[in-house]
Amino acid sequence: MLHLVLAISTFANLPLMQAQTRALAVSPDVAIAAGKVAEQQAVFDQARAAFGPSLNANYVEGPQGAQEGTVAQRLTTVGAAITLGDLIAYSPAVAQANASLRAASFDYANAQRTERINVIRLYYGALSANATLGAREEALRDAQAQARAADLRYRAGDAPHLDVVRAQVARAQAQAALATAQADRSNAYAALEAETGAADSDLSTVGEEAQERTASIPALAQAVSAALARRPEIASAQANVAAEERAVSVARRGGLPVFTLSGGYTSGVDSGFKVSGPSANATLTLPISGAAHARVLAEQARLQQARWQLAKVRRDVTTEVSAAVRTFAAQSAALDAARRALTQARLELRATQLGYRSGASSSLDVETARATYTQALVDEISATYAKAQAQATLQLLMESE
Repeated sequence: MLHLVLAISTFANLPLMQAQTRALAVSPDVAIAAGKVAEQQAVFDQARAAFGPSLNANYVEGPQGAQEGTVAQRLTTVGAAITLGDLIAYSPAVAQANASLRAASFDYANAQRTERINVIRLYYGALSANATLGAREEALRDAQAQARAADLRYRAGDAPHLDVVRAQVARAQAQAALATAQADRSNAYAALEAETGAADSDLSTVGEEAQERTASIPALAQAVSAALARRPEIASAQANVAAEERAVSVARRGGLPVFTLSGGYTSGVDSGFKVSGPSANATLTLPISGAAHARVLAEQARLQQARWQLAKVRRDVTTEVSAAVRTFAAQSAALDAARRALTQARLELRATQLGYRSGASSSLDVETARATYTQALVDEISATYAKAQAQATLQLLMESE
């Protein structure tokens, strides 16, 4: 007789949290997102260090008239220079770089969340496939025992040959279902191993059945509100909007006149006489092309795109979390129904077997009841892990990293 499955098992050598940690360490998507953070950190550091005076040195030599012939003019200047236009653009440029860094950080957190959700799907999928395989193995053993019993009863003259044929058909069907379950488990294990970098030994032992976690189904509006307040991709989109607002500010300052002031100390020979003393130079550059205005328009267009992207992300999160809440509610109801169906199928099988022994039921009734029970058990296993996956996924979708 097959056994009722009522709790969720785990891999003894690879708990879910450990599987997620391993997956984060080997995920290309997470590594790419981490690289983006490092890149934006360098850009931010560059922006902060961009403003400040620069040291310069200058040497000039040229001919110059004198009372008799020509003398050479040699001047060496050492000093510092600063561009006041850089000062005007410094603050918004640093703010833009900082906003981009924050956006990259939020993208990194979201990449981690996505990877964790994927591991949840693969982890519970592997456990479900393993439990299904166990159910199919036990169903085959039961079918083989029934085939032997039918053959013995036929030889003893207590049952028709039709019972033997039916039992052999049921055994063949159980063997086919077992082969499919073996392939499904192998595929599920391979996918989990590839995602987490785990070895066969990590999945070789299924832990003792843990007490099933119970969680109430959250209100839809409450779940969506929590996700909108916590999700990193929304924070990332908001940071992108802030970055583009700063970029517009930087672009507008790009059309202002550029004033460069330099000063230092000059020494050398002028008109045959040694000269030395402080020197200063001021340069004003006034842009007259339309490039600055075009850049402003381009940044304003990017700002509008960032704002629409924020609206899109909000809509996507709302849709995603709403679907997750509905899925969790549906899987909870489906599991309750599957367990009721399994209980009834088990009672039906027992009653049919008793009826067969007393002559009230046929072998066809027994095989039909056994097939119904096996399918109900497989459905219960699928529903159990589907609910666990839906619950864990919803929890991640509502939380911040």
